[in-house]
Amino acid sequence: IAAGAAFGATAVAAASKGVLAFQSFETGMKEVMTLLPDAGDTVFGDLSDQVKAFSKEFGVLPDKVIPSLYQAISAGVPRENVFEFLEVAQKAAKGGVTDLETAVDGISSVVNAYGADVMSATEASDLMFTAVKLGKTDFNQLSKELYKVAPIAASVGIEFGAVTASLADMTA
Repeated sequence: IAAGAAFGATAVAAASKGVLAFQSFETGMKEVMTLLPDAGDTVFGDLSDQVKAFSKEFGVLPDKVIPSLYQAISAGVPRENVFEFLEVAQKAAKGGVTDLETAVDGISSVVNAYGADVMSATEASDLMFTAVKLGKTDFNQLSKELYKVAPIAASVGIEFGAVTASLADMTA
């Protein structure tokens, strides 16, 4: 009887955890949808499916993908290529030993400062990683500070490669 009761309690706990995870997923996706006010149920379903596929492909739980998706769209990444952007950010996060949301923050700061027509997410990520590799900083520290430096550098015509080279030199 005790084994059956323990099994029952475990099954109830697992089911409750599953329901909470589903509710959290739905809540997060509804928050993302607030950034896309003209999008309907089809877009909601498509984005939800893409979050699940991204999570599976890159081994990142949806509760980590959804805030990053929100942040990317909020930073101006078009919905049509937001998962390409997230893929670049996830690779940067893995190589830079940080989380997806931090990588999205840093890369989007650079792309927004220089303009997507001048600096792609891949270029920004590669230059940031080079600064990490050659200096004594990490992707987390770099991402948290670039929003201050990149807009000024871009406005006075300093290429981002020169910025990251300087940061690598200063921290070496």
